[in-house]
Amino acid sequence: MNCIFCLISPDKYLAENEYFFAIRDIHPITKGHSLIISKRHTPDFFTLQPEEMTALLEISRTMRNLLDEELHPEAYNLLMNCGSAAHQSIFHFHLHFIPRYHKDGLSLRAINEKLRSITF
Repeated sequence: MNCIFCLISPDKYLAENEYFFAIRDIHPITKGHSLIISKRHTPDFFTLQPEEMTALLEISRTMRNLLDEELHPEAYNLLMNCGSAAHQSIFHFHLHFIPRYHKDGLSLRAINEKLRSITF
């Protein structure tokens, strides 16, 4: 399989549970920008199983706690693109976990533009 997310080594994980792992984004938009990725190769949010959705909530809370302790962000954007028309470029479920800071100067539009400009 040629999926870059399927090839990520566990030594890169910031957190994990039975169904997901989290890593730092290699093209961060803000300090601490991370990805939560499904261990099962599945295209997007709508193909997750119910137990995976529960585990996604759990690892999202874990990542919030980790980043709150490390970086003290003031807010978060959680972003997932589902399908090519939504600019999904890697068809393996991933959630962008983006810490936000009052002085980062980014709008949601700017974040989307930055994500769209990344090519693999």
